[in-house]
Order: sequence, then structure tokens, then C-alpha cells
Amino acid sequence: MDSLLKLPEGAAYRESKDRAHVEATHQGGIIYITGTCDSLQRQVEYYEALYHTARDALDQTEQSLLQELQKKTPTTPWWADLAMLMLGYIVGAAATIFVTKDKIFKK
Repeated sequence: MDSLLKLPEGAAYRESKDRAHVEATHQGGIIYITGTCDSLQRQVEYYEALYHTARDALDQTEQSLLQELQKKTPTTPWWADLAMLMLGYIVGAAATIFVTKDKIFKK
């Protein structure tokens, strides 16, 4: 620790053993230590690639499902909507006439 604090500002101490590497630097009274390992780095890259592949496949599946849903969604023609609206008006008017007719004749 003392020898690391005695390093000049910006200098670094590096040590490697097989595939493991350590670097210690001294900046502004603070010691920064960084460690890497080639085999761990390869594992990280492997799992990152798997993640990206899975994410891309999921996005592609989502897009294809949305397209499939849009194809299967039935759209009614405008005249069918208008016919249903008119039917609602007719049923409402008939119900109103029926209810008020009963009230008039009961008096």
C-alpha cells in the first residue's frame, strides 16, 4: 500500500499471471485497482451474444405476431356500423313508445 502511494501521479503498477491481469494507479491520493481475466471476458462476451440473439429473436417474434394479429382483425364495412346504429335508434324509439303507451292507458 505504501509503495502504491509513492507512485508518481498517473503512474501505474501492472502484474500479470497467466490470463489474469491487475493494474493499480494512483491519482489524487486515491488508488484505483483494475483487474481483468481473459477467460471471464470470453464468458461475458459469450453471454452478451446470447442475450442479444435472444432479444433480437423476441423482437422479431413480437413483430410477426403483431402483423398476424392485424391480418386477422376483422374490419366491418361502414354500412354495417350504420345499420347497427339505425337498429339501436329503432329499438330505442319502439321501447319509448311501448313504455309511454302503457302509462297513458293505465290512467
